Order: sequence, then C-alpha cells, then structure tokens
Amino acid sequence: MSAEVAAACECTHEPPHRFRIAHRARAGGGVRVGLKRIDALYPLREVFVTDRELKMNQDNVFKACFVCVDRGFRETAIALPKADVELGLPPA
Repeated sequence: MSAEVAAACECTHEPPHRFRIAHRARAGGGVRVGLKRIDALYPLREVFVTDRELKMNQDNVFKACFVCVDRGFRETAIALPKADVELGLPPA
C-alpha cells in the first residue's frame, strides 16, 4: 500500500465535490483507491480502478461520484489522474 500524497480530484457536479487519494493498493486485476472528501466531512470510500481502465489512452479514469450517488444526482463522475492512481505502486 502506498501513502504518497496526490493532488486533489473533483467530480463533475456543480459545485464540485473535492477528494484526495488517501491510499492505494494493487489488487487482483486493478488498484483499490481510497478517496477522502476534503471539502466536507464524509467517510472514506474505496473505488476499484481496473487494469483495463489504466491501459486506456486517456489521462484520467472516471468513476461515479459516491457523494452524488448518495444524494440522488446522476451522471456525475470523479476524474482520477492515472498518474496519481499508480503513484508509488509496483508495476502490474
């Protein structure tokens, strides 16, 4: 598990919810990423980023914003920079 600090991530909701990567660990077929909300109190949540998503030819991986889902908003996503997701982890 890597504890290096990554830049803040935001979802696409207006106003956006802001997160930081609290931890990351390689798991079978991808990376478990712990996201901590930094603009309000909210429990830590983990998202799973698959190896296939990391191999796609984009700078970011998009995951559903769990704050928006909890509040009933649809079609919002957190943009996670791939470089931050893999920061400090061994190669797959």
